[in-house]
Parts: sequence; structure tokens; C-alpha cells
Amino acid sequence: MNRKSFFSKGRIVGNLAFLLLTAGLTFGQSDTARVEGTVTDSTGAAIAGATVSLINVGTNSKVEITTNEQGNYVAPLLKVGNYRVEVMAQGFRTNIQTNITLTVSQIAQINAQLDTGDVSDVIEVSSSAPLIETSSATIGQVIEGKQIVDLPINGRNFTQFATLVPGVSRGTSGSNADGSGGNAETFRQGDTGSAAISANGLREQNNNFLLDGIDNNESVVNTIVFFPPIEALQEFRVITSVAPAEFGRGGGAVINAITKSGTNEIHGTVFELLRNSELDARATFAPTKPVFQRNQFGFAFGAPIKKDRTFFFGNYQGLRQNLPKEEGNRVTVPTARMRQGDFGELLDANFTGLGQPITILIQ
Repeated sequence: MNRKSFFSKGRIVGNLAFLLLTAGLTFGQSDTARVEGTVTDSTGAAIAGATVSLINVGTNSKVEITTNEQGNYVAPLLKVGNYRVEVMAQGFRTNIQTNITLTVSQIAQINAQLDTGDVSDVIEVSSSAPLIETSSATIGQVIEGKQIVDLPINGRNFTQFATLVPGVSRGTSGSNADGSGGNAETFRQGDTGSAAISANGLREQNNNFLLDGIDNNESVVNTIVFFPPIEALQEFRVITSVAPAEFGRGGGAVINAITKSGTNEIHGTVFELLRNSELDARATFAPTKPVFQRNQFGFAFGAPIKKDRTFFFGNYQGLRQNLPKEEGNRVTVPTARMRQGDFGELLDANFTGLGQPITILIQ
């Protein structure tokens, strides 16, 4: 019995470890980028065995790939950011390409042409032009971190920026995904607002939200679960058509967001957004100004723990607000008599507030 118990426990632990490893591999594919290309000489002939090094400028991490017999290479699962690409081969000058920016879920094509010469001779090419994705038919757009932070936004809801992408709108007012009708998003309307997005006229429930490669979908009305603070977002991609098979789930838009991470440089932000009705003008025909006070504040900070090795990033957002009570939004709780099983108070029209009594019929 002891031996059986030992082996059964070992099998359980092994299965759990396998699930954790495979889960990490699965989630890690959608929040990264991929680079592929061909290395040739000045005549256009393929160079086999060339070394392609991709160096992340922010963390100085390096990925090395060797070209095959056709001179092709593929570097998958690259962290989003700025890169320097170095291509070396025996008998050729080293080719260095700088200012290479990789975005989330991007498939970038980076080719290199090597000239004959000594390896110590270097040809450096600097380019800030966006990379053309020739290996994917996906239609969409990346909303970068600078846009997220610098563009004006009400309520600090990052999904509003998705409407900058052609074919994307907020959808039909009053739909299940916009927070009306007492659905899953209603309790969030005071601080974050709606995540209702319609891509190319499809329903708001057809979208797929991801955060750092992890499913971020609420399963009742098919909307978002967690709204990350905009200072914590590095960027997000909105795919409106022909999404790769790795996403699946819905036929609408894919909103794939990634958060920032630490680098070799210390970087951070402190923010506060204040809205106060004391600073607002009174509406022309309104006798008074409704109370509206909202204060959103927080910080984001990243730094290296050990340079080129270990990094950290953290953020915090707080909310304090005072909003006017909506007419007709009424909540009642049982009285002391009702909790004892006596519902006679409902026969008093003044008590019900409806101008008439409420009769309970037991059938």
C-alpha cells in the first residue's frame, strides 16, 4: 500500500509539472514576436552557416540562430522591444542592423546581404522604418505605449484606443457587453467604463482579450475581465481580420495587450487625474451642478536587479470618486420584521413607496 501511494503521488506531481510547463509554452506564443529572413552574398547566393544574433537593446539579452542550407533562419518567441541584429559569416564582413522595433504578435522579415571581406570589418545599417510583415495575412494595428499615455482619454480605459483602428467602433449602445442591463460589467462602470468593441460590424461578444499571452475573457457576456492601468501597458495589437490560429475563440477582434517590464535603465511614472464638478460650468437650463468627483492616481516603476540578468517592474493605481445617485436606481433590504418572517409592512402603501400595498400570494 505504501509503494502504491508513493508512485501515485509521484505520478500526480509529474503530471502537474508537465501541465505547468506546457501551459507556459502555450501562453508564451501570443505575447511575443518572431523574426525570419534570408542571408545572401552580393550576388544573391544563399550563405549557409551564418550566425544571426538578435540583441535586445533594453536588457542586452541575446538570441543566436544559424542559417540553414538555403540561407534561411527563424527566431521565434522574441520579447517585444528594440533590437540590434548582427549577421556574421566566415569570409564576409559583419552586417549590423540597428533601430529594429518588434511589436506584439509581429512576424518581421529581416534579410541581410553580406559583402566579402574580413569578419572584423563592420557594415552598420540604421533604419527606423516599420518592418513589413510578408509572412502573415493578418489585418490589424498596434497601439504603442506613447499613444496610450499621451493621447487624451476619459476614464483611463485603454480599450477606447482600439477605436483608432479602421473598422472598429464601440458597437450598439445598450448591448450586453457595454455594461447596461445589469450584466457582468455593470459594477465596473464607475471606474473603468465599457470594453464593448465591434470589429467590422460583428457583435461585441465575438472578441478575444489577452493580457501577456493569458486569457482575459469573462465567460458570462464574453467581455474583458481585467483592465490594466495605461501606465503599465507597453502596447497592444488589435487584429480585426484573419487572426492566426493560435488565438481562436472568437470571430471578432483580438485585443492582445502586453505589460511593461524592467530593463537596464531605471524608468518610472507618477500620475494623478482629477475631475471635479467645482471646476465645471453649470448647464444652461440646469438649476444646479451635479456632484462629480473622480481622482485616479498611482505610479509605475521598473529597474534592474542585476544588470543584463534580472529586472523588475511594478505599478499601482488607486481610485477615489463621488458620483451623483441615479434616479430610479433603488436597492432595498429586508427589515427586522421581515427577517422574523413577518411581511405585514408591505401592506402599508407609505412603506412600499409605490402608493399601493404589495400582496404576497402563496400558491
